[in-house]
Amino acid sequence: MYLARANPFPMTCNHALLLSLFLTTLTSCGQKMQVAGNDPVCTVEVGPNIGIAASARLPVVEPHIAAHPTDNDHLLAAAMVVTDITRPYESCRLISFVSADGGLRWTETLHDWWGYDPWLAIRNDGATVLSWIGTKGSFQNQYPINFLQSGDGGKTWSDQVQTVDGGYDGTKLIVSNGDFYFTTVHFDDQMGADVVLMRKAGQRPFAEVARIKSKGSRLNFCEPAALANGTVLVPAIREGKEVWVQRYDPKSGTLSAAVTISRRTRFRGYAHLIADANEGSLFRDRVYFVRAHSGGDGGVLVNVSRDGGQTWSDDVRADLFDKAGKSNALVANAAVNTKGVLGISWVDSRRDPFGGKSELWFAASRDGGTTFSAPVVVSDVSSDPRTPANDDVANKFPGGGHYLGIAASPDGSFHVIWSDSRSGVFSLQTSRVKVQ
Repeated sequence: MYLARANPFPMTCNHALLLSLFLTTLTSCGQKMQVAGNDPVCTVEVGPNIGIAASARLPVVEPHIAAHPTDNDHLLAAAMVVTDITRPYESCRLISFVSADGGLRWTETLHDWWGYDPWLAIRNDGATVLSWIGTKGSFQNQYPINFLQSGDGGKTWSDQVQTVDGGYDGTKLIVSNGDFYFTTVHFDDQMGADVVLMRKAGQRPFAEVARIKSKGSRLNFCEPAALANGTVLVPAIREGKEVWVQRYDPKSGTLSAAVTISRRTRFRGYAHLIADANEGSLFRDRVYFVRAHSGGDGGVLVNVSRDGGQTWSDDVRADLFDKAGKSNALVANAAVNTKGVLGISWVDSRRDPFGGKSELWFAASRDGGTTFSAPVVVSDVSSDPRTPANDDVANKFPGGGHYLGIAASPDGSFHVIWSDSRSGVFSLQTSRVKVQ
């Protein structure tokens, strides 16, 4: 709901070895912080920046991207168009774009839905869900969850939209073994917020299958993650205390006891939970919790589980610039490709001494989170969001959204999407990144 979004960053991932390589001993409660070693032979190849043009010259922010699981050329993106730059939280309209050539050209669909938080997931057969929180026709200060559906990967959209009414905030989607899973938070009368897991099995509509009770406080969340056997990891965040995960068993319909991931809960943008369920990956069922952390020196932090979420490593800093120091990282995101490579993107203004201009950066781990490549800049220009055409949008979405997008195609390439102001107004950019 709207009041919950007043914070612009809600909680909702050296060329020498810097201290030591990542510890192999895992703990059930990551409270320390380490700096992972750098992978000196990892090669990251960044493709050209390709703009995704919207029909209206208005700020477009908070993009998400999905790659078709079996088609390297098929990509789908969704974002929010801010139609009143003085009231960005009350004027966002849903927009989506589809590409059939690997991201070189994009076709726009402007949806008559108004609200927040677009998120996408595509099944192997092209069945697609786009989740959205808000109302049809106009912004009405109401926050039902809406599930838009497509049978062809977002080229066309069905008129049938499932709507789940009442007190939700945020939308996150994944696919596991042919089923869609969705997480959100649900507010009670005392403004406490539970984490809710919904499932769409086969042709049936989404229905709640599990709930993590807030016990009177406000919990936050990120996307669930699914292991190869179909077990779904459901994350929950209690600000100032801890991040934990519980395992949902689809066969029994039960949640396991909570396992703490980290006690660092101050994020710049949403956190993200990613599982490697790829057949043949050396790191199959390894799970990563990724976020841009705002406490201390900040940085892009990662926790790793080598046993399907039952135990977790200490916090590891993954943005390994030559010169250590306070980080300006925000809106980190991550994906795992079919080869088990972990790719992380984030926005950073560290090259501007005044902190105004920023770029999108990328780093990768080829060894399951033990070492990371040196950061590579993806943006081919720096940009400052504070422009007349952005107005208050720059204050609400300084990183281009509360989250940005990254997805991996079947061939192992990563597709990143972000919003910057190189043209004077927030607009979408995408790029293809390969890791050797």
